[in-house]
Amino acid sequence: MLKAVDDIMDQEDSTSQSWDINDIKLPQDVKQTDWFQEWPDSYVKHIYSSDDKNAQRHLSSWAMRNTNNHNSRILKKSCLGVVVCNNDCSAADGRKIYLRPAICDKARQKQQRKCCPNCSGPLKLISCRGHGGYPVTNFWRHEGPFIFFQSKGAHDHPRPETKLEAEARRSIQKAHTAVSPTSPRLKRCREAE
Repeated sequence: MLKAVDDIMDQEDSTSQSWDINDIKLPQDVKQTDWFQEWPDSYVKHIYSSDDKNAQRHLSSWAMRNTNNHNSRILKKSCLGVVVCNNDCSAADGRKIYLRPAICDKARQKQQRKCCPNCSGPLKLISCRGHGGYPVTNFWRHEGPFIFFQSKGAHDHPRPETKLEAEARRSIQKAHTAVSPTSPRLKRCREAE
């Protein structure tokens, strides 16, 4: 009996995975939708319920930006990589510095001229090249009661901080700078600029 259940599960999995985001018609006989994946990696496909708030927002903890796409029914997002400390420093808790890249090109260039929030060293961008030398690409398509997701490529860089972690870090930095505008660290950072 257990073998029969496994066979049915495998059959459903293969059926639900036999589509491509560019297909004219996507499956509508989906028995069960997937749990939302915050860090999709590798060549994966998911079918989410159209009621899933994270899927509706096309959420990903990878730093992704909308990319030009010639098919208006499909949202295409490309990975921006991660910003790291060029000194390869570690924070007090031992974690490496993996900052979230800015979405806008100009802001991302400006971000790389800033100092590491930990050691005041220079920052550098590690671009994502996990899809045959190009950034990993995520595709989203709303069809009836489902949101279809497909990822092409495997991220070849560390995970950046999440949006919430980035916002919290910036809030702490703003509060620290407001309290101590003449801190030695801020002076070093200004001198480096």
